[in-house]
Order: sequence, then structure tokens, then C-alpha cells
Amino acid sequence: MWNAYSASYIKNNKTGNRFIMIISFLAAMMLSLVSGLFYNLWADQVNQTVAESGTSGVEFTPVVIAYIVVFTIASLALVMMIHHAFAATMTNRIHQLGILQSIGATPRQIKSTLVNEVVVLSLPAIIVGNIIGIGLCWAVMSIIIGSTANLRDYTLTFTYHPIVFIGSFGFSMLTAAISAWIPARKLSRITPLEAIHYGNEPVIKRVKKYRIHSAIFGIYGEMARKSLFVRRKAMRVGTMSILLAVFACISILNMLGVSGLSTERTYFDRYKNNWDFLVTVKGDTYSEELLNDIRNTEDVTGCIVHRIVNSNTQIPADYLSSDVQKLSLEKLNSSFAANEAGAYNTKVPIFILDDKSFAEYRGDTNDANVVAVNIIWDSVNSERTDRQYVPFLNEGKEIVLNVNGKDIPVSAFSDALPVLREELTQYALTLVMSESYYATLGFDLKAEETIYTLKMTDESKNDALEERLQGMLEAYPDYAFEGRVQELADEMQIQQGLRMIVYLFAGILTCIGLANIFASTLGQIHQRKREFARYFAVGLTPKGAAKILAWEAAIVALRPILLTIVVNIPLMAFMLDAGGITAGDFIAKRLPLIPAILLFVAVIGFVALAYYLGGKKICNMNLVEAIKDDTLML
Repeated sequence: MWNAYSASYIKNNKTGNRFIMIISFLAAMMLSLVSGLFYNLWADQVNQTVAESGTSGVEFTPVVIAYIVVFTIASLALVMMIHHAFAATMTNRIHQLGILQSIGATPRQIKSTLVNEVVVLSLPAIIVGNIIGIGLCWAVMSIIIGSTANLRDYTLTFTYHPIVFIGSFGFSMLTAAISAWIPARKLSRITPLEAIHYGNEPVIKRVKKYRIHSAIFGIYGEMARKSLFVRRKAMRVGTMSILLAVFACISILNMLGVSGLSTERTYFDRYKNNWDFLVTVKGDTYSEELLNDIRNTEDVTGCIVHRIVNSNTQIPADYLSSDVQKLSLEKLNSSFAANEAGAYNTKVPIFILDDKSFAEYRGDTNDANVVAVNIIWDSVNSERTDRQYVPFLNEGKEIVLNVNGKDIPVSAFSDALPVLREELTQYALTLVMSESYYATLGFDLKAEETIYTLKMTDESKNDALEERLQGMLEAYPDYAFEGRVQELADEMQIQQGLRMIVYLFAGILTCIGLANIFASTLGQIHQRKREFARYFAVGLTPKGAAKILAWEAAIVALRPILLTIVVNIPLMAFMLDAGGITAGDFIAKRLPLIPAILLFVAVIGFVALAYYLGGKKICNMNLVEAIKDDTLML
């Protein structure tokens, strides 16, 4: 009996069946795609470990953690999406179910029948969705592999394990079953009398009228507002899902833009005239022979060797400049605190240059042995994005600092570091000295590495010069080589790969949100057949109904978009401030305007499509049959 009933309903309810199958297909495809991508990312991490250490002891990695988090969020969103679709089709049958209960059907029989119908309808869609998800995963990984080939010293290939398919298929079926079981369980508990007298229309309470709203949007706009207000609880989940999806996508795109711009400014724009090649050798000493060989190499215009050691010192208050004394160090940064003697404990990074480079750096001050980079950020009177600096020490006073137990007289001052790819340590006093002078101090401080900073004559000769330098460095096995031109190209590839991955996951989130709002919206419209039938009975035309639905679609689509824009403004302000980037610079270079517009268009389009499909049924329905028909056999 129940099999015959289910078969008959499935046969006569083709529109609802297609709706369930499409939603199940999308859910399975997304879960399969996410599972396949993370499996390949995990396999890539294993390959990296093998390449670096020769072992494959990768088990619980950050990729696995990220997969669990993303998979959990996606699964919950998909459960809500499928739940909306199933609940809409099941609720439309509530009168039928009441009649069946009145003639002896038990809640268990009804619940199992509804769930079995969903499983039968979802099974082929889930199989096809998982297969297509594998194909999409292969396509995405092919692009990732091709765009990042130059960044790896091992071969990365697309991999897929049968367990991944079994897991994604099983979880998709479980998701469908749970999503169907929730509304089925609720419907099975309704008494026959409640089911028979159940109305699809909510109880309409008095809704406040806004005369300005009516004057601007007309009677149809006002009716749309009231209708959405009455159904606000039913629409809340769908609206929140699209809001979260849009907000997450826009936030991710903005963060990617800020990160890329910050990296570009820090390492490429700001220091592009400071270096062309870096050779980093582990250890605290440098080779005079290597330095001379580099300087004598054709197309090399200069080479600076430097090391950095870190120490601390106590700076007496009378050593401070008048600007700092007016501001006080405590106002500049809370980390400054004077001891009992009135001296301030301060970090002292020491830059040690080869003798020739130090002589060029100190310039006309031929007798200088120690140069202090005498600037400190005035954080009281300037912002992070537009920093102003003041002198740290009083340059008119004889300065002798006790560093690592040695008295070091400061013999000159500067407002900039040597021409290196280095940043000033914030709220620290940086000293620069020569190798020869540093040797006389007898410090027990040791640098972890020695860095050779090279400049070349012409970027067009980059590849040939890099090849000669690499050959020269073969005698020094413990070194790292960086080229600015190649590093910029690699960074652009990395940024492109990151953008692609971010766009992919943003697309997944968007698809889930759009499918959710589509299911929720279409389901709500399908349940309003009798409501619009009554409107038609009192004189509403199909054209008028279309206007009401059009206004509803505009409100449903534009509300999350406007909220996203409003909420993202303070978030972007925080990210720009943290990255030291001006709003104008971000808007001019990295504002994701086109992706945001495409996303907004997609949201509006999907909501409009849902309302169009539902509204078409509404406007073309038979009035008498609509009022009579309580089963909504679509």
C-alpha cells in the first residue's frame, strides 16, 4: 500500500521531485568537491614532508583541521538547504497526511514513507553529483598544479582514493536522510484533526503601516513588505544563509586583497631599489673571498654584507630628544617603563656591515665608528597608515650606551638604515657599526646568519647573472639564494593560486547560500497558492501579483547585500589599519569590485529566478482549483 502510494505521488508530483533531486545533486557535488580538494591538499602536504625529511609521518595536519572545520560548516549549511526543500514539499501534503492518519496510518508509517521517498529520489542525484564533484576537483587541481609547478621541487599529481568517494557519498545520503527525517518527524506528530484543518497561510496580525513606504513603493510594495513581515520566521534561515555566504565571500576577498597589497608594498615596491639578490649563509662570520668574487662579477654594481645581533641597553632620560621628552616614552608605547634611576630599558638591534659598506653608509663622518638610526615613530600625533617620526636621542649630547656590558659611544646619527631589505624594529634603538669595530668590542653575541645583498646593472641580465652566482656559491653548501625578479614572479603565482582557492571556496559558500535561499524562497511561494487565489477572487490581477512578487524578490535579495556592505565597512577599516594601508590605495589597486558585483548579480538572479518560477505557477493557476486543491500537486 505505502509503496503504491509513494509511487503514485512521485509520478504525479514531477516538479517537486525535480526540486528535491536538484538540491540533492548540488549538495552531493559540493561535498564531493570539498572532500576531493582537501584530500589532494593533504597529499601535497605529505609530499612536502617527504621531500624535506624523507619521511611521511603526516597524520593530523592543519589541512586536516581546516577540512574538518570547512566540511562541518558546509554540511550544516547543506542540511539546512535540503531541509528547506524537503520541508516545503512535505508541508504541501499535510492535508493528505491528515486524511491518511484518519483512516489508520500511524506516525511511524508516515515518517518512514516520507523519508523513503526522499532517499529514492535523492539516490541517483547524489551518485551523479559525487561523480561530477570528482570531475570538478580534477579540473581545479589541474589549474593549481599548473600554476604552482615552479614553486615545488617535487611532482604533484591529482590523486583520488575510493574511500573519499565512499565517504562523500555516504555522508551525502546521510545528510539527505537527516534533512528529510526532521520535517517528516514533525509532520508525523500532527493529529489528524490539525492536519485536515491546517492552513498554509500564517495568522496575520496587525502590521504597522508606513505611509512614506507606501508613497514611494506603492500599494504593491507595501503588500510585499507586509507579506515578508508576516513570514519573517520562515524566511529567516534562508536570509541568514545568503547573508553569511555573501558576507564570508566579500570578507575573504577583501582580506586577500589587503594581504596581497601589504606583501607587494613591503617586499617589492618599498625595497625594489635596495636589492636584486640575497645570499644568506648560516653562521656568524662572512667570507672575504666570496665577497670579493661577488663584487668582481660582471653586471654586479654593489654588494653589502651584514649581520644582526640583538641586545638591550638602559637609556637615561637626559639622553632623549626634546621631542620625546615632551611626548614621554610611555605615551609612545606602554612597553617603556623607567627604572629607579630614571633610565628606560630599550631593545638594541646592532647591524654589522663589512668595512667598505660601513664607510659608504657613514659618508663624510670619517671618524664615526657607531651610527645610531635616530628615529622613533610618533604614535601620539600620527596614525599607522601615515607615520611621522621624531628624533629618539638628543644629538647635541655625548651619548655612551652600555650594551652587553660594554660602553659604546655613539659617534654619528642617521635617519635611515643602510640600503638593505630590512625593517626597523619598532620602539628600538638601532645601531650600525663596521666589522672591524665590532671585533674590538669582544661581544659574546652571535648572529644566526650572514646576508649578502647584491645589486645588478640591468634586470634583463637577471637570469644570466643568477646562473653565474649559483655556480659561484656551490663551494658554500649551507646557503639560501633569493632573487627579487624570480621572487616577485613566484609571489604573483602564489597570489594567483591563493586567489583561485579563495574564489573556489567563496564560490562553494555562495552556491550553498544561493541554493538555500532558492529552496526557501521557492518553497514559500509554492505554499502561498491559496493566499493568492483569494487575492485574485477580490480583484487582484496576475500582473499585480507579479508586481508583489517582484517587490518581495527585491527586498529578499537586496537586504543581505546592503547589510553585507554596511558590516564590511568597519571590518575593512580594521584590516586596512592593521596592514598599514590607506583606503584610497586599496580602492585603487585591490578593491574586489568585479567579483563583488558578480556575486551580487548572482544573488539577485537566483532570488529573481525562484520568484519567477514560483510566480509563474501562481499567475497561471486555475482559481477554482486553487481554492479547492489542498494538496498542491505540482
